[in-house]
Amino acid sequence: MATEEKHSTYLSEAESRLRQLSIEKLRVAVAFLAYLQETQEKEVTEKVLLNIPNFPQSFREIEQNEDKLENIASNQIASDEEVWQAYLAVEKKWEEVFQRLADS
Repeated sequence: MATEEKHSTYLSEAESRLRQLSIEKLRVAVAFLAYLQETQEKEVTEKVLLNIPNFPQSFREIEQNEDKLENIASNQIASDEEVWQAYLAVEKKWEEVFQRLADS
């Protein structure tokens, strides 16, 4: 896929996800995007992210929770409550990561 197509795809996905956020979470997302934009000139790298306190651990936990959500959805064996609780756990972890990024 061409870079331009990927860019367009990511923008569409980001817009879709942003429209689904509560006002509080949207505020955190905007703060994170502003942080990324401000630091773009500074070439934020993996090394910088890894230096943010607890970022690596939080990121791994988020990935694990997302994997659990995908497995639950693909197997369709979980109750609605289990899926909802897994979703809330992932959202909470992402919010913590965004807050750490905003604070750093």
